[in-house]
Amino acid sequence: MDPDWLRLFPEADHRLQMNLRRGDAAQFWQRSPEAETVLAERRNWLAQTPQRYLQILPEGEEAVSEAIAYVRSLDNAPTCPPVQAAGEIEPDWIVLSGDAERSHPVIGGAVIFPSSWALEDKIGRPLHAIHAPVPGLQSSMGSQISTFLTRLVPHVAWERENWGLSADPALNHHPANPIKRLDARATLDQTWLRLEQQFLTRLPDTNAILFGIRVTNHRLDHLAAMPELAPRITRALETMSDDFCHYKGILEARPALLAELRSV
Repeated sequence: MDPDWLRLFPEADHRLQMNLRRGDAAQFWQRSPEAETVLAERRNWLAQTPQRYLQILPEGEEAVSEAIAYVRSLDNAPTCPPVQAAGEIEPDWIVLSGDAERSHPVIGGAVIFPSSWALEDKIGRPLHAIHAPVPGLQSSMGSQISTFLTRLVPHVAWERENWGLSADPALNHHPANPIKRLDARATLDQTWLRLEQQFLTRLPDTNAILFGIRVTNHRLDHLAAMPELAPRITRALETMSDDFCHYKGILEARPALLAELRSV
């Protein structure tokens, strides 16, 4: 299903917001037209350094098994061990503890296509610590996120999107890999919008929370050519705080990208 770009870029200044909506679990976890290529890449990275991309705490084993069984059941597939699931389920997946008093620590997951972060640095840490590096997130949305997670009920799915910009269309942006950075020479045709489609639900047996992330890349000049979209992207970049721009790796490239966007 194509992203709703006008929803992602509303006619409004940039601000951090949850923008959650009811989701469709079967649709989110179904295989895309690019599935064979994506799954082959997942298995390749897993074969090289599995400990980098697949992490499960002892306390998370039961919840991870339930999460895998849940996702596989959506496609009428039998459940399987975590390492197999990591290579056969197209989106990345993370399992959070259902324990709100511990701020829902990460207890397991398979993240092969991270956006400049590492699962091995996040495993076992509470959600507020994971969000701490994001400028303004805890102060503006921390309590809202906690309340939402506490109220999650089984069998109800939620979705949202997150986006950034990158200098290449690689799916795996693990910090251990050499990642090309955006700089002042950035152009629309050599910049990709990195879209994360995200999924949340509560697992009924373990009370854990399943968080899915499907990453796709979209060339910025192609998006800018769509009706109404160029001025909305321009406004989002113009009104994004310098701190957030720096965190996203956009700050140095922003003037060049804005100049080109305004001329579209």
